[in-house]
Amino acid sequence: MTAVTESPELIELRDEPQRREWEAFTLSGLPEMITSAHACHAVQALAETPLLDRLRSGPHSPDALLAGMNQDIGTGFLHYLANRGIVEHRDNEYFLTRRGDFLTTDVSLARLGVYFDAYPTITSHIGDLLTNKAVYGKDITRNGAALGAHCATLFSFFHTPVVLKAMQGRNVTRMLDIGCGGGQLIVDACVQDPTLTGIGLDIAPDAIEVANDLAKRHGVEDRAKFVVGDAFAPSTWPDVCFQADGLCIMSALHEHFRNGEQAVIDLLNDIDARFPDQRILLVGEPEIRFDSRENDDDFFLVHVLTGQGLPRDRSAWLPVFEKSNLRCRRVYTRPEAGPRMCFYDLVAR
Repeated sequence: MTAVTESPELIELRDEPQRREWEAFTLSGLPEMITSAHACHAVQALAETPLLDRLRSGPHSPDALLAGMNQDIGTGFLHYLANRGIVEHRDNEYFLTRRGDFLTTDVSLARLGVYFDAYPTITSHIGDLLTNKAVYGKDITRNGAALGAHCATLFSFFHTPVVLKAMQGRNVTRMLDIGCGGGQLIVDACVQDPTLTGIGLDIAPDAIEVANDLAKRHGVEDRAKFVVGDAFAPSTWPDVCFQADGLCIMSALHEHFRNGEQAVIDLLNDIDARFPDQRILLVGEPEIRFDSRENDDDFFLVHVLTGQGLPRDRSAWLPVFEKSNLRCRRVYTRPEAGPRMCFYDLVAR
């Protein structure tokens, strides 16, 4: 005779303080915030491991996906990704969902990387910065190499075409990118226009090394030259910079506002005086709306924490140009691109 197993008695313990506390937590939005943070780390892990390339090549069995990796953690990780709708598990194979495709485009990963690769050392120490236990640039710094790489991806996709459009018809033969970072703009420009030569200037020697390597990989090292120099000190620039007839400053000039508005005006006037034959000075600057759209508040936060000088919108930039020896003759914008940028086409008065 088979023994009958009785189900244990279930006792649910509830009280009003507990109910109110749990309701406060659930209504705070914090559960979704925690989920979003972990999902961001998960997507970043996809990109940093062989998993993403394997998933991009088509459906794979768990064993094939996790070859050479920690099987126990990997199995659970794939299950988590399926729970989040990033991958789907069917017939003992995993593949990226449509959402997974969108989350792992080059642009999406670059946008993610700016905040979760370049700035996490900063945003995880907000309390220390607030209480002066840490000072940016001394105790903690952003990951400059990661920031440069991710910004290069975004700029190349969204904004290089705007720069080239602005240069059209100006007979620019040698372009100088002031604060070039990893050199993506100059390399892109030289690749797309075989008649153009370019010079990139940046204060970071490691960025210049990256730029020179990029030029070699794209076969334009004979037309793209990169040199070390302080973007905000034209008197110290190598002589080769002054051979340029078209200049651009991308996402850098706003940092000089930390020294006051007059410092920006003086720098513009100095550049104008040193390049009397310039055909264009194109200033590309990110705009902040001071709201939560398109990660605007995240963009604002990292600038506040690092004391870089806050980006401004066009209504604040135009009066600055009016006080300089340069005239803004045209403003280019590119809607639905990130980071949101304005490009100011400046010429001597």
